[in-house]
Amino acid sequence: MPATAGLSMENLMSIQTHRETIANNAGHLLKADANFFRSVEARYGALKAKGTPHAADLRRLQSEVASWTQTLVNKSTWDSTADQPVYDGAMAWAALLGAEIDLGTMAGTMTAPKTRDGWVNAETGEPIRTLAPTDRLADRDPRENEPSVGAVLSALLTGAKTPAIKAALSEGTDSAGGYSIPLTVLPEFIDRLRARTQFIQAGARTVLLDGMKTRIMRIATDPTPAWRAENAAVTESEPTFDAIDLVPKSLAVLVKVPIELLADSVNVSMALEQALIGALSVELDRAAFFGTGASNQPLGLFNQAAINSVSMGTNGATPTSYDQMLDALYELELDNCDTVSASIWHPRTARTFRKFKDGQTQPLQLPPALSELRMLSTTSIPITQAQGTSTDCSTVLLGDFTRAILGLRQELRIQVLNETFMGNLQVGFIAHLRADVGFERSDAFCKILGIRP
Repeated sequence: MPATAGLSMENLMSIQTHRETIANNAGHLLKADANFFRSVEARYGALKAKGTPHAADLRRLQSEVASWTQTLVNKSTWDSTADQPVYDGAMAWAALLGAEIDLGTMAGTMTAPKTRDGWVNAETGEPIRTLAPTDRLADRDPRENEPSVGAVLSALLTGAKTPAIKAALSEGTDSAGGYSIPLTVLPEFIDRLRARTQFIQAGARTVLLDGMKTRIMRIATDPTPAWRAENAAVTESEPTFDAIDLVPKSLAVLVKVPIELLADSVNVSMALEQALIGALSVELDRAAFFGTGASNQPLGLFNQAAINSVSMGTNGATPTSYDQMLDALYELELDNCDTVSASIWHPRTARTFRKFKDGQTQPLQLPPALSELRMLSTTSIPITQAQGTSTDCSTVLLGDFTRAILGLRQELRIQVLNETFMGNLQVGFIAHLRADVGFERSDAFCKILGIRP
């Protein structure tokens, strides 16, 4: 029996679990987008029919499912009854494809990516628990009949109507008048928050933090081998070790709700939760990409000391070709970054690149080196940066986002302001979580500066 048989059996069981989840939610998936999910089913079946699917084909299909799921999560309204089964089924598809990739890699039938040492807590020596973008915290710690965060928030004012909510409120009270949402309630909320952030969609992993600081060991430079003569001494060369310190920083948001809405709306719990996720995800993205490290912010990717850089010129310029993107890839290749998972830009920059035309005014095709690169848009990228005399510049960030980390404390604190806004017949909710970001290798990323409209 092959040495990987035990691991393969574990993955086979995981694949069966995901298939069962897909089957249980099949009706909801077809109702949401029959054409898309029938296409996913057909393409997956065709790949399996060939024998051993190629990892790139599975990853491409997985990326399409992840993009579709992101669109679902970004809806302006969220209906738990209709949308949650769709989300569960779509995430099961993404997880199924990921398990197929892992199974093929372990069996030696696919080309495995270059590996690196797992992240280790330098204080305890224990492995760091991480979540890939398609992993769900709720899958690792499932609970039945748990209320949503929105339901708990609504109950703070309207009263608990079910035993589960009563238990959640009882568990979360503190002497300062606030509430810590119980850990059993949070997995779905954290999963939806992660799905809304482009930082995670680009490939960043999530680390669940425990304590005031989590230090992750990493190798900054590899040892250097050298040729030697027979009987000659071996030249000493030691690796250089470094560390990433993830220190949870407080991110807070205030949501004000009219009393009439609380009294009359049938979906107030969903609306409250959606408002919190929307506000927190936008600021998490901004800090992950552009946090200054000052004023209690994380130090974002743009401000990392060793990040590569390509400039559009002294005063910036409007791009007319993909040359600068290719230059950025070259800078990453010089630093032996063999994987570029995504690029991040503002929608204004995306519009500029999408309008590229050739000499016959036909849409300009992407160079092969960029054809499989995920290009994600977010308004968290600024368009008012200064470069020389220009103040309307923006940035493109690209690189291997699997080397990026979002650290999250698995807790959410809520404070209800019953009196502060009563003059306007409103009730306020202050919610705050704690998070930080880190980068395993800053030189696995590049920024293109000075992009004008």
